[in-house]
Amino acid sequence: MTRSASASKPSSPKPLRAAVVGLGRIGFGFHAPSIAQHAGFQLVGVADPLAGRRAEASAKWRVPSFESLERLLDAARPELVVVASPSEFHAEHALAAYARGAHVLCDKPVARTVAEFDRMLGAAQAAGRRFLAYQPARFAPEVRALKALLGRGLLGPVHLIKRARCNYVRRHDWQALQAHGGGMLNNYGAHCLDELLALTDAEPIRTVYCEMRRVATAGDAEDVVKAVLVTERGCLFDLDISQASALPGPAWQISGAHGGALWDEAARCWRLRYFHPEEAPPPAMESGLAAAGRLYQSEELPWREETFPAAPYPEPDYYEAAWRHFVRGEAPPVTPAESRLLLALIERCRASAASGRVA
Repeated sequence: MTRSASASKPSSPKPLRAAVVGLGRIGFGFHAPSIAQHAGFQLVGVADPLAGRRAEASAKWRVPSFESLERLLDAARPELVVVASPSEFHAEHALAAYARGAHVLCDKPVARTVAEFDRMLGAAQAAGRRFLAYQPARFAPEVRALKALLGRGLLGPVHLIKRARCNYVRRHDWQALQAHGGGMLNNYGAHCLDELLALTDAEPIRTVYCEMRRVATAGDAEDVVKAVLVTERGCLFDLDISQASALPGPAWQISGAHGGALWDEAARCWRLRYFHPEEAPPPAMESGLAAAGRLYQSEELPWREETFPAAPYPEPDYYEAAWRHFVRGEAPPVTPAESRLLLALIERCRASAASGRVA
C-alpha cells in the first residue's frame, strides 16, 4: 500500500460508484476529495443535514447532494458508502448502506461499542458486502519506520513505549460532548491505540489502567487521558493524550534493554542511542552492603548514536488500498478483526477509568 503517480489510474473498465455521508472536517477535507481524485472511484453523491455544506460540495465536485443518506441511496445507488458522519451515526448509516447492497468504508472509531460493531459486521455478512475501517495512524511514516527499527533489534527487548499527543485546545465542538461519542479517548485515543496494535502485531494486552479528566474543555467529555497498558510479554505502553498541555513533550520515546529511541518531529527521524551487549559485558555483581569506596555506580558504555529517517517509509494511499480491496478483492489495509480489537481496547480503557481499577 504505497502512494504512486500511477496509483490514481488503475486499469478498471468501470469506476466504483461511491458516496460520502457527512461533510464535516474529515468528510469534506479528505474522503470526498480522495474519491474524486481517484480514477477507480466515481463520486455519485454526498449527504449532510446542513444545506450550506451540501451546496458547497455540489459546487465543488459537480455531484448531487442530499439531506439524508436514505435519499442519497434511493437516488444515486452507490456501490460504496463512506461513513464520515459523527460517531453516534456510524452504525445507523452503515446498516442503511448494507440494506441497499453497498459496501462500507467507515471512519474511526467505527462504532460506540463492540456489540454495535458486531451488528454492523453481521449486516455486512448478511448482505454479502465488505466493511473497511479508516484507521490510517498505523501507516504513518514514523510508525512504519519505528516498526522497521524495532525489527533490527538494536535496542534490545523493548520494555517501554511512551506515546503522547498533547496540545492546548479549549474544545467546544461536538467532539467535546459525551452524547455525540466525543472525548479524546475516541478521538486521538483511537489512533494511538491502533498504533500500539500495529507495532506489537496485535499482541494480547494483559492489563489496562486508565484515568480521564475534563480540564480545559467546554463540554462534558474528557480532554485528558492517561493510560498504561501492559502487553502479554510485559512491554509497558504509556499513553498521554491531552488538550490541556501548554508545553507538550516528545511524541514518542522508546526504551529497550540496550538503548532507546526518540522521535524528532522537526527532522522527521528517529534518534537512537544504544550499545551492543557483546561490547559491554555485565559488571561483576557486588553482594556486600558496603559500596566500594562509597562510590555511586558508574561505567563508560560504548554508546552508538545514529538517526533512522522516516523518508523511506512514505505515507500510503489509503484509497488505493481501499479500491484494491473493494474492486479486486485484495487484502484490506485493516481487517475487521483489527478494528474490533481496537474497539475492545477502547472499551477496556473506558471501563478502567469508570471503575478506577485495572481492566
